[in-house]
Amino acid sequence: MKIRMKNFMDCWEYSTDELLQLVDLIIYLKKCAKNGYVPKLLKEQTVALIFNGNSTRTRISFEVAAQELGANALFLTGGPHGELHLGHRETIEDSAKVISSMVDGIAMRWSEVSEIEEFAKHSSVTVFNGMDFYRHPTQTLCDLVTIIENLPEGKELKDIKLVFVGSADAGESSANDLAKLLPRFGAEVVHLVPEGHELGGEFELGEKWMVEKNLKEIEIACKEGGGKYSWTNNVDEGVKNADFIYSGCYCYEGMEDDTDMKHFNDVFIGGGYQVSEQLLAKCPTAKTMHYLPALRGKEMTDYAMDFDGSLLWKQAENRLHTQRGLLAYLMADREMVTEEDKVRMEKDAWKIIDNMRLQFGAELTHN
Repeated sequence: MKIRMKNFMDCWEYSTDELLQLVDLIIYLKKCAKNGYVPKLLKEQTVALIFNGNSTRTRISFEVAAQELGANALFLTGGPHGELHLGHRETIEDSAKVISSMVDGIAMRWSEVSEIEEFAKHSSVTVFNGMDFYRHPTQTLCDLVTIIENLPEGKELKDIKLVFVGSADAGESSANDLAKLLPRFGAEVVHLVPEGHELGGEFELGEKWMVEKNLKEIEIACKEGGGKYSWTNNVDEGVKNADFIYSGCYCYEGMEDDTDMKHFNDVFIGGGYQVSEQLLAKCPTAKTMHYLPALRGKEMTDYAMDFDGSLLWKQAENRLHTQRGLLAYLMADREMVTEEDKVRMEKDAWKIIDNMRLQFGAELTHN
C-alpha cells in the first residue's frame, strides 16, 4: 500500500531543515538529468495537472518532470470553461474524491484559495499547489534553489539581501512568499514599492485576511530566523547593498487596459521603480530575478533581463528541476513492486483473459 504523503500547498508549512534537504534533493536530481539519466522513481504512476488559468512554466515543468521520473502526466482544465465538472457541475469535495481515486498525485493551479484548500482536504493523494491567488510555493522553492546556487562569493544564505521591486499587495505572491521565507534563514528582504502599493496599501487587491496572514507570518519569520523585512518608497535606500533584485509582472492577462498601463508608466517607470541599467548601477554586484512572464521594457528593461548578471533563464529552467524533486520526494512509492511480482501479475492477467476468450470466443453472447 502506498503511504499517503503530505501536500505541498505553502512553503510556510515546511521547516527550514526540510526545505534545505529538499533543495539538496532537487540539485542532486538536476545533476542526474544533466548527466543523462533521471531515476524512474514514479514508474507506472499518474500525475493529474488541473489548471483553471493559463500557464507556461508551471505546466511544462510538472508535465516534463513527471514523465522524466517515469510517470504519466494528464493535463486537465477546470472551472466554468474547463473540461472537468470541477467547479461548476460537481462540488469540490466530490471531484477531489473521484479524481484522487484514479491518480497518484495532483498538481493544481486554481485561483480561488478556499477551493484549492477544500480540494486538497478531500484528496486521497498528494496535492501540489501550482499557484493560487496569494501563494506560489513551487515558484518560491525554485527561487530558493536559484539563490542558493548563485550566492555571492563568501556569503551564506543568512548574509544576503533580496529586494523585490514593484507592487507588494497580497496578490503578488512571490513578493510575499519570499518575505515569509528568506528571513527564516536569516536573510533580509526589502519591498521597494511606489506609495500605496505596499502590502495592505491603497491599491491592495487581496482580501483583508490575506494581508493580515502575510504580515503575521513575515513577523514570525523574522523572529524565527533572525532575518529582516522592510518596505520603502526610496529607490536609493531600497537597493543599497542588494545581492538580488527581483521583479514581477505588473499587469496580468485581462488587466492590460489603457488605464493600468498609464498608471504603470506614470507611477512605476516615472517614479524610478523600473529594473534598468540605471537602477542596477546603484547596486552593481546584484543579480536580477523574475518569475516570468515579463513585460519587456516595463518592469524590467532588456538590459536587466539579458545582462551577465541576469538569473532569469536559470531561474526558469529551475522550475523543471524543482518540480522533479518535489514529485520524487512526495510521490515516490515506499513499497516498490518487485520484478517477480510484475511477472506474476502479468501472467495472472493473461490467464484470466485467455480463459474468457476461450469461453466466449468472438461472437456476441447476448442474443
